[in-house]
Amino acid sequence: MVPSAVINEAILFFTLLAMRALVRRTPREKLPESFRYFTVLSNLFCALTALILLVCELCGAMPAWAVALKYMGTVTVTVTLCTVFLFLLPVSRSLEGLLSTGPERIMHVVTPLLAILSFLCFEQKGLSAWIIPLGILPVLLYGWLYLDRVVFAKAWPDIYGFNKGGKWKLSFSLMVAGAILIAVLLWWI
Repeated sequence: MVPSAVINEAILFFTLLAMRALVRRTPREKLPESFRYFTVLSNLFCALTALILLVCELCGAMPAWAVALKYMGTVTVTVTLCTVFLFLLPVSRSLEGLLSTGPERIMHVVTPLLAILSFLCFEQKGLSAWIIPLGILPVLLYGWLYLDRVVFAKAWPDIYGFNKGGKWKLSFSLMVAGAILIAVLLWWI
Protein backbone atom coordinates (compact mmCIF):
# COMPACT_ATOMS: atom_id res chain seq x y z
CA MET A 1 0.00 0.00 0.00
CA VAL A 2 1.35 3.44 -0.90
CA PRO A 3 2.24 5.88 1.92
CA SER A 4 -0.56 8.27 0.90
CA ALA A 5 -3.16 5.53 1.34
CA VAL A 6 -1.76 4.58 4.75
CA ILE A 7 -1.86 8.19 5.94
CA ASN A 8 -5.36 8.69 4.56
CA GLU A 9 -6.48 5.58 6.45
CA ALA A 10 -4.93 7.08 9.59
CA ILE A 11 -6.80 10.36 9.02
CA LEU A 12 -10.06 8.40 8.76
CA PHE A 13 -9.26 6.32 11.85
CA PHE A 14 -8.28 9.27 14.03
CA THR A 15 -11.25 11.36 12.89
CA LEU A 16 -13.66 8.55 13.68
CA LEU A 17 -11.96 8.08 17.05
CA ALA A 18 -12.28 11.80 17.84
CA MET A 19 -15.93 11.91 16.73
CA ARG A 20 -16.74 8.86 18.82
CA ALA A 21 -15.19 10.47 21.90
CA LEU A 22 -16.98 13.76 21.18
CA VAL A 23 -20.36 12.03 20.83
CA ARG A 24 -19.82 9.99 24.00
CA ARG A 25 -18.94 12.95 26.19
CA THR A 26 -21.48 15.44 24.80
CA PRO A 27 -25.05 15.33 26.13
CA ARG A 28 -27.42 14.36 23.34
CA GLU A 29 -29.30 17.69 23.44
CA LYS A 30 -26.01 19.62 23.08
CA LEU A 31 -24.55 17.46 20.30
CA PRO A 32 -25.82 19.63 17.40
CA GLU A 33 -23.92 22.58 18.91
CA SER A 34 -20.66 20.66 18.32
CA PHE A 35 -21.15 21.22 14.61
CA ARG A 36 -20.84 24.98 15.08
CA TYR A 37 -17.10 24.52 15.49
CA PHE A 38 -14.87 24.87 12.46
CA THR A 39 -12.58 22.29 14.07
CA VAL A 40 -15.25 19.60 13.88
CA LEU A 41 -16.41 20.56 10.41
CA SER A 42 -12.89 20.87 8.99
CA ASN A 43 -11.87 17.48 10.37
CA LEU A 44 -14.98 15.78 9.01
CA PHE A 45 -14.42 17.42 5.62
CA CYS A 46 -10.76 16.41 5.58
CA ALA A 47 -11.69 12.83 6.51
CA LEU A 48 -14.22 12.75 3.66
CA THR A 49 -11.59 14.00 1.20
CA ALA A 50 -9.11 11.43 2.54
CA LEU A 51 -11.71 8.68 2.04
CA ILE A 52 -12.40 9.77 -1.54
CA LEU A 53 -8.70 9.86 -2.39
CA LEU A 54 -8.12 6.52 -0.63
CA VAL A 55 -10.86 4.83 -2.67
CA CYS A 56 -9.38 6.29 -5.86
CA GLU A 57 -5.90 5.09 -4.88
CA LEU A 58 -7.15 1.61 -4.09
CA CYS A 59 -8.70 1.55 -7.57
CA GLY A 60 -5.29 2.39 -9.00
CA ALA A 61 -5.68 6.07 -9.79
CA MET A 62 -5.13 9.45 -8.22
CA PRO A 63 -7.33 11.75 -10.36
CA ALA A 64 -6.74 15.50 -10.23
CA TRP A 65 -10.27 16.18 -8.92
CA ALA A 66 -9.69 13.86 -5.92
CA VAL A 67 -6.33 15.49 -5.20
CA ALA A 68 -8.03 18.89 -5.46
CA LEU A 69 -10.59 17.82 -2.86
CA LYS A 70 -7.82 16.56 -0.58
CA TYR A 71 -6.07 19.91 -1.01
CA MET A 72 -9.24 21.65 0.15
CA GLY A 73 -9.48 19.35 3.16
CA THR A 74 -5.82 19.92 3.98
CA VAL A 75 -6.23 23.70 3.83
CA THR A 76 -9.19 23.56 6.23
CA VAL A 77 -7.44 21.50 8.90
CA THR A 78 -4.27 23.56 8.49
CA VAL A 79 -6.36 26.66 9.21
CA THR A 80 -7.60 24.85 12.33
CA LEU A 81 -4.04 24.03 13.43
CA CYS A 82 -2.78 27.58 12.83
CA THR A 83 -5.79 29.20 14.50
CA VAL A 84 -5.23 27.12 17.63
CA PHE A 85 -1.51 27.84 17.91
CA LEU A 86 -1.39 31.42 16.62
CA PHE A 87 -4.62 32.80 18.10
CA LEU A 88 -6.55 30.63 20.56
CA LEU A 89 -3.65 29.39 22.70
CA PRO A 90 -2.02 32.83 23.07
CA VAL A 91 -5.40 34.43 23.88
CA SER A 92 -6.54 31.77 26.35
CA ARG A 93 -3.04 31.01 27.71
CA SER A 94 -4.31 27.55 28.51
CA LEU A 95 -4.28 24.13 26.93
CA GLU A 96 -7.61 23.41 28.61
CA GLY A 97 -10.11 22.47 25.93
CA LEU A 98 -7.68 23.03 23.05
CA LEU A 99 -5.13 20.25 23.45
CA SER A 100 -5.94 18.73 26.81
CA THR A 101 -8.13 15.82 25.76
CA GLY A 102 -8.00 13.15 23.09
CA PRO A 103 -10.56 14.53 20.60
CA GLU A 104 -9.17 18.07 20.75
CA ARG A 105 -5.59 16.88 20.43
CA ILE A 106 -6.55 14.75 17.45
CA MET A 107 -8.59 17.44 15.69
CA HIS A 108 -6.25 20.35 16.47
CA VAL A 109 -2.90 18.64 15.87
CA VAL A 110 -2.83 15.00 14.71
CA THR A 111 -5.22 15.13 11.76
CA PRO A 112 -3.86 18.45 10.43
CA LEU A 113 -0.26 17.20 10.56
CA LEU A 114 -1.19 13.92 8.85
CA ALA A 115 -3.09 15.78 6.13
CA ILE A 116 -0.19 18.19 5.54
CA LEU A 117 2.31 15.31 5.44
CA SER A 118 0.31 13.21 2.99
CA PHE A 119 -0.57 16.13 0.73
CA LEU A 120 2.91 17.64 0.53
CA CYS A 121 4.87 14.40 0.31
CA PHE A 122 2.65 12.11 -1.76
CA GLU A 123 -0.35 13.85 -3.33
CA GLN A 124 0.62 17.32 -4.52
CA LYS A 125 1.46 16.59 -8.12
CA GLY A 126 1.54 19.66 -10.31
CA LEU A 127 -1.76 21.23 -9.36
CA SER A 128 -2.19 24.50 -11.18
CA ALA A 129 -2.81 27.77 -9.34
CA TRP A 130 -6.53 27.57 -10.16
CA ILE A 131 -6.85 25.34 -7.12
CA ILE A 132 -6.00 28.12 -4.63
CA PRO A 133 -9.47 29.76 -4.62
CA LEU A 134 -11.02 26.32 -4.09
CA GLY A 135 -8.73 25.82 -1.10
CA ILE A 136 -10.06 28.87 0.68
CA LEU A 137 -13.71 28.30 -0.25
CA PRO A 138 -14.61 26.22 2.86
CA VAL A 139 -13.02 28.85 5.12
CA LEU A 140 -14.96 31.63 3.38
CA LEU A 141 -18.23 29.71 3.62
CA TYR A 142 -17.75 29.02 7.32
CA GLY A 143 -16.60 32.61 7.89
CA TRP A 144 -19.81 33.97 6.39
CA LEU A 145 -21.90 31.49 8.39
CA TYR A 146 -20.10 32.39 11.62
CA LEU A 147 -20.41 36.10 10.88
CA ASP A 148 -24.13 35.78 10.20
CA ARG A 149 -24.88 33.59 13.23
CA VAL A 150 -22.69 35.50 15.73
CA VAL A 151 -22.68 39.13 14.61
CA PHE A 152 -25.88 39.71 12.64
CA ALA A 153 -28.42 37.14 13.86
CA LYS A 154 -26.87 36.82 17.34
CA ALA A 155 -28.02 33.21 17.34
CA TRP A 156 -24.68 31.69 18.39
CA PRO A 157 -22.26 32.66 21.13
CA ASP A 158 -18.92 34.02 19.92
CA ILE A 159 -17.17 30.69 20.54
CA TYR A 160 -13.85 31.86 19.09
CA GLY A 161 -13.89 35.41 20.45
CA PHE A 162 -13.58 36.83 16.93
CA ASN A 163 -16.11 39.58 17.68
CA LYS A 164 -14.55 40.65 20.98
CA GLY A 165 -14.79 44.41 21.20
CA GLY A 166 -16.77 44.49 17.94
CA LYS A 167 -13.62 43.64 15.96
CA TRP A 168 -15.26 41.13 13.66
CA LYS A 169 -14.09 42.97 10.53
CA LEU A 170 -10.46 42.62 11.59
CA SER A 171 -10.93 38.98 12.64
CA PHE A 172 -12.71 38.09 9.41
CA SER A 173 -10.03 39.80 7.32
CA LEU A 174 -7.20 38.07 9.21
CA MET A 175 -8.84 34.65 8.92
CA VAL A 176 -9.36 35.05 5.17
CA ALA A 177 -5.80 36.37 4.72
CA GLY A 178 -4.47 33.46 6.78
CA ALA A 179 -6.47 30.97 4.72
CA ILE A 180 -5.13 32.50 1.50
CA LEU A 181 -1.56 32.30 2.83
CA ILE A 182 -2.02 28.67 3.87
CA ALA A 183 -3.63 27.77 0.52
CA VAL A 184 -0.79 29.42 -1.41
CA LEU A 185 1.92 27.81 0.73
CA LEU A 186 0.42 24.32 0.46
CA TRP A 187 0.12 24.72 -3.31
CA TRP A 188 3.59 26.23 -3.70
CA ILE A 189 5.69 23.94 -1.46
